[in-house]
Amino acid sequence: MLHARLALRVARRWLTPGPRLTVTVLLNQDPDALFSGYLPSARLVLAYRYTLPAVTAGEDRMLLERVFAAFNDQPVHPEDQLHADAWAAERLRSLSVGDVVALDDRYYACASVGWMSIPAPGV
Repeated sequence: MLHARLALRVARRWLTPGPRLTVTVLLNQDPDALFSGYLPSARLVLAYRYTLPAVTAGEDRMLLERVFAAFNDQPVHPEDQLHADAWAAERLRSLSVGDVVALDDRYYACASVGWMSIPAPGV
């Protein structure tokens, strides 16, 4: 009986629509960004925007790695395949050093290793 209740609680959590967060991907147009990384003066263009289920605070790094994988044609979650396919259909280059990802109003620049929190860029 206890296992059935637990299974029902888990199923409700996955099936019930809950809060979502907006993911915005901005591609850096500076040809030297791979070497210099993100600079506040960089020209960024909106490449893609979508929503994901919101997670608990402090899990931004996990979401950023998920976004990075999806837009480098290595989606981690099955539902990310749809976004990876749409990205490829637009013939967008892979997400790379110097590009910016926003999770709602929190902005991160892709660094050579990991992500760097940045102020909101002027787009």
